Amino acid sequence: MFFDALLNAFFPPVCPVCAKRVAVSGALCADCFSRMQFLSGTFAEGRAAAVVYDDVSKKLILGLKYGDRTELAGLMARLMVNASGGVLDGADVLTGVPVHWKRLLVRKYNQADLLAFAVTRLCGVPTDPMLIRRVKSTPKQGTRRDRFENVRDAFAADPEHPVKGKVVVLIDDVVTTGATAESCGRVLIKAGAKEVRLLTFAKAVEKA
Repeated sequence: MFFDALLNAFFPPVCPVCAKRVAVSGALCADCFSRMQFLSGTFAEGRAAAVVYDDVSKKLILGLKYGDRTELAGLMARLMVNASGGVLDGADVLTGVPVHWKRLLVRKYNQADLLAFAVTRLCGVPTDPMLIRRVKSTPKQGTRRDRFENVRDAFAADPEHPVKGKVVVLIDDVVTTGATAESCGRVLIKAGAKEVRLLTFAKAVEKA
């Protein structure tokens, strides 16, 4: 407690979006929280996201993904669980969408796994980050068709972590076209999973 107080005195916690002073590390200020566009319920059968992918949520995702702001996983996971809309009901295991080992060397961690473990702490469904592996490093592509083609055969199930008969929930930070989730889902179903669902922090939506 004393150390935490001392640390906050020299390095006061700030909002990860606007850098305004906040009471708790990893928390949003009231203004940024009010600017978030929350999603209610699932956006498709077996799929749910907490917020719209916009300027506010993007800063949280980038902070977690590239900025070593690992404490943000707790905040994001709470919003994900609140918005899960039944996606976690009856689930047997969670697993983060994997990254290729080359990318993992640069980032030092997989942000999807951090989110999965944070969700586990809130809902009790266990996480196994080894259910699937990314076996092909894929460049970023622009079009929807490119994205689906890009992740074809990019993932493989790990036979040492069987999923036969299990309800698996994929965890990710953001979903855009859904190509990555679909590719992972196909691999898990082929490996014997009973059902594959998706829970993500943010979802890209088309502007009207």
